[in-house]
Amino acid sequence: MNVSQLLTDATLAFRAGRLDESRKLLEDVLTVDHDNQSSLWGLFRICEAQGDEAAAIEFLHRLAAVLPDDISILEAISARSNTPQQLDRVLALYRLYLQRNSIADGHFNYAYLLARAGESEAAIASYLRAIELGAERPEEIELNIATVYSQQLRDDQSAERHLYNALSINEKYVPAYFNLGCIAEQRGDRPVALAQFSKCLDIQPDYLPALVRLADAQKFSDESSPLLVRLKEIGCENEDPDLHFALGRAFEQCGNYSEALTHFERANSVDRANYVKYENALTEAHFEAIKQNFDAAWLAGHVMNNQNEPVFICGMFRSGSTLVEQILAAHSSFTPAGEREFFPRLIAKHLPEFPNGCASLSEKMRREWANSYQTESERVFGCNTRLTDKRPDNFLYLGLIKALFPRAKIILTQRAWRDIAWSIFTTRFGPGQHYATSIESTRHYINLQADLMTHWQSLFGDDIFVVEYEELVLSPKKSISGLLNFLGEPWEDNCLRFDSLKNTVRTESVWQVRQPLYTSSIGRADPYLALRPDLFE
Repeated sequence: MNVSQLLTDATLAFRAGRLDESRKLLEDVLTVDHDNQSSLWGLFRICEAQGDEAAAIEFLHRLAAVLPDDISILEAISARSNTPQQLDRVLALYRLYLQRNSIADGHFNYAYLLARAGESEAAIASYLRAIELGAERPEEIELNIATVYSQQLRDDQSAERHLYNALSINEKYVPAYFNLGCIAEQRGDRPVALAQFSKCLDIQPDYLPALVRLADAQKFSDESSPLLVRLKEIGCENEDPDLHFALGRAFEQCGNYSEALTHFERANSVDRANYVKYENALTEAHFEAIKQNFDAAWLAGHVMNNQNEPVFICGMFRSGSTLVEQILAAHSSFTPAGEREFFPRLIAKHLPEFPNGCASLSEKMRREWANSYQTESERVFGCNTRLTDKRPDNFLYLGLIKALFPRAKIILTQRAWRDIAWSIFTTRFGPGQHYATSIESTRHYINLQADLMTHWQSLFGDDIFVVEYEELVLSPKKSISGLLNFLGEPWEDNCLRFDSLKNTVRTESVWQVRQPLYTSSIGRADPYLALRPDLFE
């Protein structure tokens, strides 16, 4: 078999668009020359063109074995590594690469992947090593280190230190000012947040993220506001979803519901086009599988002897979970952990077919997971406190959570479905909540969530407490007293003064929870129901 002729024929077939023929010819080459670089590169490109991403990645890995010191191959693999399993493979390649080539770019790339994998301390160490080795754009690396400290380690003081390091390198580095503004925003420090976002615009007047943040930090009452006028002018030519969500909220505050709806629909239409389509039947099957896999018999065979009593706050997004966590944060017994990624990250890495694959989890594995959760809790948030884990969609994993922590307490937040659906529709979520771009899909998901919670209540009823948002804001002392009684904690008046806390809040409710309890969010969807009743049918 003539390898040279096969490669020539494969090239001609590829140029003529006969991809299957070209792929077959290149595969024939590999039967003769297993490590033929031209064939491996060609097969990678053909698989990319055919949308066969898994095969494309495998050919890149084979190239990495042939050319272990070619960092461009590792970068190509990294760009296509989206699952925890894929990340583990490319991280292993970088570890070997760095043993032979301790260069700045290698450490930078490795650090970025470590951060994606949740290995925070190792990521910071590798970023710092990249700086030591003279990496280009060190201010960008300082920004990345700050992001790891803030988002993963919840250490805003260290994050700010590295952001100021970035500014000492480049005093006009806009992303550093922007992130300083975000940290101040999350702390509820409005003057500092506004000052930092304004500094971004002093340097780069068209920096859209800062304009959007400025809009979200304000309360509009007049459509002639210069900032609103400016944003609307930009919106005429720009389809950025964050911009149109901000415009929608601004016009809603001004009482122009028709204009607000126009911008909310524009924002969601962009995301809807880019996200995986929400499929009713697939989602129903997923929820049903959770109920079938996590039943009383499964729990009887998997429940651990664990005396820890973590507190989980879950429910639909925008149902009041952040408010509940802030109220508990004002109590001396609790520390807010916010929306922890532990269980979504664990599921993605160890149970990628969830809820399948849970039939026979070993005791050793379950013990390791429970210990990892506790170790991470103590490392990030300290000991001798009760943590609240406020990841709303942890309701999907309550069967596993209660197996690991049978004494865990579950707080379920509920709210009128129209107000939840509208609040979700007017907030930008990522691809993981792809139902959010449609009120119809959101209502479908709400119904499935309610049905799943009925299942969990049949199994863990005594350990689940329901907080109704409307009751909480209308009769706060009664509602909070019931919640504290459920958690075995005494009443503290500070729970009614949660709005004065200076803690960090990393959700879309960042400004709302800095206010005393208010009732204006009850019936928020009503003006739109009157305007477009078809939206809520």
